[in-house]
Amino acid sequence: MDNFQKQEPRLVNPDVSGVNNFFKKVYSYMALALLVTAVTAYLGTTFFAGPIVRIFSSPISSLIIFGIMMGFVWLFSSRVYKNPAQAFGMLMGFAVLNGFTFTVIGLTINIGMIAIAFLTTAFLFAGMAAYGYFTKKSLASLSSILFGSLIALIIGGIINLFFFNSMVYFFISILGVLVFAVMTAYDMNRLKAMYFEFGENDAQLTQGIAVSGALNLYMDFINMFIYILQLFTAFGSRD
Repeated sequence: MDNFQKQEPRLVNPDVSGVNNFFKKVYSYMALALLVTAVTAYLGTTFFAGPIVRIFSSPISSLIIFGIMMGFVWLFSSRVYKNPAQAFGMLMGFAVLNGFTFTVIGLTINIGMIAIAFLTTAFLFAGMAAYGYFTKKSLASLSSILFGSLIALIIGGIINLFFFNSMVYFFISILGVLVFAVMTAYDMNRLKAMYFEFGENDAQLTQGIAVSGALNLYMDFINMFIYILQLFTAFGSRD
């Protein structure tokens, strides 16, 4: 997602006020994106339920939507450091697209279960983000492991769309929670290192890192929530 990956980032004496303001900005953007997704999902379930369900009921159309969203992320990553304001608008657009996909969840899963899954995700996310921020170790060495795990999740998820197996579904859900929990810590750790390495003395670059970091953490939260919700529904279906 970024153009500044380092194996061992150089950490300097932190400017506490500066880094606090930076992360306030990151989490404000992330929270706004989550709110846009939630509002879009609500509007989708209220006014556009029929067309959205028809689109996502087909594996082919679901893959097309997935491809569009991945293209959106690629375009975002190519613009975020050159034009952070434009990238912020793209982040909001991406949140809208995600909201329409969440319409299906809102129509098929009990609101109580969604609420419990959201709270579980929030606590797990907060814990892993805190670990990534406060640990003195660099988590850069996890990059290749996380990348391989993401590829496995994507391939497994696509295959299971066409040849559904409940045990595979259950295993992928567990793996997904673990991967995105670790990814949250990794992204926070990298984001802090990037701020000290590149962004302290460059306002535009700092803004780009903040918007990019907000997207990464937003995606970590959204994906973790989806996999936790899948686990809850799998357990519920066995009762």
